[in-house]
Amino acid sequence: MRRFFGAVVVLCVIAALVLLRGYAFASTHGSLSIQVLDVSDSAARPAAAPLELSFRDSAGLVLARAAAESSSNVIYLTSPVVYACHDVERRATFSLAARQEWDRCFARQSRWIPTWIASVASVDLQSGRCSISRAPVSVSQFRDNWWLWWVPLPHVGGNPYTYFSVDLRFDASHCAVLSPR
Repeated sequence: MRRFFGAVVVLCVIAALVLLRGYAFASTHGSLSIQVLDVSDSAARPAAAPLELSFRDSAGLVLARAAAESSSNVIYLTSPVVYACHDVERRATFSLAARQEWDRCFARQSRWIPTWIASVASVDLQSGRCSISRAPVSVSQFRDNWWLWWVPLPHVGGNPYTYFSVDLRFDASHCAVLSPR
């Protein structure tokens, strides 16, 4: 009987450690999605690149920068440079060495994003002739199913992340950002 209770205690401790590892990983690793929509006409569409964003805290300090280029219109982090993975990501499709470099860059970036994203209070936006300073912005957050990280299935499990999202809607014809939702 004593052995049975000892085994149950050991299994409970192991289960707690497994769950704690998932929660800790999701709390310290994140990814960021940025969407900027131009609502100047009836069909909201992605803002025309080139586009530059500067994320600021409540004191006005720049925490990070992002940009979109004309070829893809995808918005990606550009600064600080050590966390900017876009250039190596483009090469990762064609080179194993670049893929390994991208894995290292994403590991750095995913640990860095949760350290500053909650402090974002405003954004500077530059798109075409439109330049907007210190527009209020809100950041949405969704934590992955951290308790399932250990499940060995391709569509369930794996390292859990916290997903952050910034959605900006601006009117390019009036050079104004709409209030965050």
